[in-house]
Amino acid sequence: MRRMSSLQFLEILQRTLNKIDSRLVNHGEKVGYIVFVILNSMNKFNKDDIAEITLMGILHDIGAYKTEEIDDIMEFENSDVWFHSIYGYLFMKSLSIMKEKALPILHHHLPYSNYKERGLLDDDLAGLIYLADRIDVVLVASNVEVCLGWIRQNRGTLLSPYWVDKFFALPDYEKLLNKICDQSYRESARKMAATLKFDYDLIESYLTVVACSIDFRSEYMILHTITTVNVSVAIGKRMGLSEEELNDLYYGTLLHDIGKISTPISILEKPGKLTDEEMFIMKQHVVETRNILEGSIHQDVVEIAARHHERIDGSGYPQHLKLADLTLPECICAVADIVSALVQERSYKNAYDKERALGIIVEMDSKGLLNRDVVKEVVENFDEIMMETETSSKETMEAYYAIQSEYQILIDKYTNIN
Repeated sequence: MRRMSSLQFLEILQRTLNKIDSRLVNHGEKVGYIVFVILNSMNKFNKDDIAEITLMGILHDIGAYKTEEIDDIMEFENSDVWFHSIYGYLFMKSLSIMKEKALPILHHHLPYSNYKERGLLDDDLAGLIYLADRIDVVLVASNVEVCLGWIRQNRGTLLSPYWVDKFFALPDYEKLLNKICDQSYRESARKMAATLKFDYDLIESYLTVVACSIDFRSEYMILHTITTVNVSVAIGKRMGLSEEELNDLYYGTLLHDIGKISTPISILEKPGKLTDEEMFIMKQHVVETRNILEGSIHQDVVEIAARHHERIDGSGYPQHLKLADLTLPECICAVADIVSALVQERSYKNAYDKERALGIIVEMDSKGLLNRDVVKEVVENFDEIMMETETSSKETMEAYYAIQSEYQILIDKYTNIN
């Protein structure tokens, strides 16, 4: 991957989270910032620890997609928040390099009164994330004075005394809350992001988590992104792309549907034809993809991701570009996206076999919609490309099944907690 700063990485994460629901706008950023301030006031954590835990704070609601889940998250006194907590934890555990370090995300809504029975210590990081999360929610609903009273009132019941005391040990805790209220924290949060350092493996890991978690919203899209990635790379290698071009193609296809974070599940899983209004909403995902990525990742990657619905005759969207306007990697991503959609089951269709899938690709080529050289590569090497794709996608598929299996176990274990 071309160089990406920690600030750019965090901007992509934050923009993505902000697309989930208007009520979550900047919520992860504020939680991460509060976590960062408290950790920095202590002599217990090194820079790597602080970066990792702050990132957990930013991503703590990554498992929330459905309206009813967000309803619970943003309630002053929340009721049932285990669904998104469990999914978020399992995404991190199964798809990132964080693995078992992700446990605080699972427990970030666990009341302190339940710590002992669940084997948590007073200083468990879940308590810090929960405190930061509730501070933001209470401030949105009230003011600094009410928030401070709420924290003191719930010390030892909902909130861990250890983290409440660390918060009140801050010399300027009231100023911190005022900055959250008036949004002036944002400049400080930006400076914070610039100080955090994330290595290549972690950034790649979390971009994969975000991309896959979007697919995992729908049982019909489980392997869409990873299939598109692997088909694209297989084609790109056969067409002689350079290492840098392959790298850009990999990340462009990995992030090509990131804008679907804001597309309603009801549209993604509609069994029949979309209405004109629904189709307009669906098409917005490429615009949202550009909005999320622009300025935070190399422009070649942005264009690959944001142009995957363009057609070489200008009939595609959103810019109606033609062949002369499109690079080879962009054309490869567009074809790979179609192949992925054809060979997999969707809410409105069964998976197509080789003959039917290739027939559609060839027909689109004959109508002047797709890059002919790319289509030729797919037709001539379809079996090999799909075999390589199946092998490369195996790990993601196994992770999906592991998530589904463990999700039910954890739901049974945690949803009886009051």
